[in-house]
Amino acid sequence: MMPRRTLLILAFVYTILVGLTVWGLFETRSWVAKTYDTPQATENWQELREALHEKKKAENLSQPSPPKRSVEPPIKILFSENFPTVVTWAVVFLSILYWSVGIMIAGAIRTSNQLPASPNNDAPH
Repeated sequence: MMPRRTLLILAFVYTILVGLTVWGLFETRSWVAKTYDTPQATENWQELREALHEKKKAENLSQPSPPKRSVEPPIKILFSENFPTVVTWAVVFLSILYWSVGIMIAGAIRTSNQLPASPNNDAPH
């Protein structure tokens, strides 16, 4: 069993990391909204979208026309419509990685690294 003090320290650091991750995602969402929710950004995306579509059509004349890309930049869609999913998965992955590594480190710290001075009696000679 992990000592209570170690578990409390791990939980405290975990809480800080989750808070910083969620805060960072909200800050990123705010930046994405400021950067990509402008008429100029929308116009740039439309131009890029059309250029890519025309390039694909020119490269593959024998194939049917490729489907057009989204009307809005993908990052804008990701951080507006799919934001709750982004936050959920970020916390899930952070939790899995943090607790698996944290438990391994706590176990390594707790485990003695001293080798016995003489081999066990049942060791081969």
